[in-house]
Amino acid sequence: MQSDHWYHELFKAMPDLVRHLLPELAVGEGGADGEPPAPGAGDGFGSPDAMATTYTFRPVVLKKSAHSPDAVLWPRQLPGGSEALPVVLVEVKMHADPGFHRRLAAETFRLLQQQGPIEHLRVLVLLAHRRLQLGPTGPPLLRRFLEQDVTWVDLESISRQPSLDPSLALLTLPVQKEADFAPCCQQLLQQRPDWIELILPILSERFPGLTTAQLMTTYANFRDFWRHTPAFQDILQEGRSEGLDEGRRALVVTLLQRRCGPLSPATGARIEDLGLPQLQELALALLDFQGAEDLSRWLEEQDS
Repeated sequence: MQSDHWYHELFKAMPDLVRHLLPELAVGEGGADGEPPAPGAGDGFGSPDAMATTYTFRPVVLKKSAHSPDAVLWPRQLPGGSEALPVVLVEVKMHADPGFHRRLAAETFRLLQQQGPIEHLRVLVLLAHRRLQLGPTGPPLLRRFLEQDVTWVDLESISRQPSLDPSLALLTLPVQKEADFAPCCQQLLQQRPDWIELILPILSERFPGLTTAQLMTTYANFRDFWRHTPAFQDILQEGRSEGLDEGRRALVVTLLQRRCGPLSPATGARIEDLGLPQLQELALALLDFQGAEDLSRWLEEQDS
């Protein structure tokens, strides 16, 4: 018989033996919670009568669960981390999740179990706000973990701070008020045009009903850095089912109608006459259009 299985059988037969190993569980003359002590429980070996013991044995099989943290950051020179540069497990919660607290604890210790010799670990949770319902915080073992070993970051509170560092402003973009969203995007892109590929997924998640083209024209009204981005190339490739050139032209017309309103027959015919190079220039130029007058002015410039 393997020694660990022997202990399994031992505690199965005498569950109250645990009270000798954890003295704080011992009860006085009055028993636990003021009740009379269980017959035979005082010797730590229980009683032949299972109902007379303080504890009962119940087999538990802990199933393996797949955990996918939002990020785990490893110090480049110290894979196991140090006190100054620990490994950091990052989770992001934008919505209520009644099972999160317990899952976070399980995920943290599963990381320690499976990912080699981690010597120093910090757990960082980014919250949309602290009002999120993330489930029970008990028992005390879990509460201590959540209070002492987890750093909670309230993105809503950070977003209200003045003169944010651009990287922090980017972090708070998902919780910005809709009225502030477009100005915030545009300010970030003025400072860091290379962040367009980071911002576009946030836009797509925040406004799932809008196409990539609509997001570009509505929330990121800049043109120069779009030309060589995958996002702009995707827009040029939309509409393949109608033929490449026809699809591009139809997409530009759709974007123009969103920026400038319904197009007159004469304006539509003028756009139909544009060659492909001019059409691509129009696709870029319309990102700066504020109305129909800008489109008319642009078409006049093409004729001059």
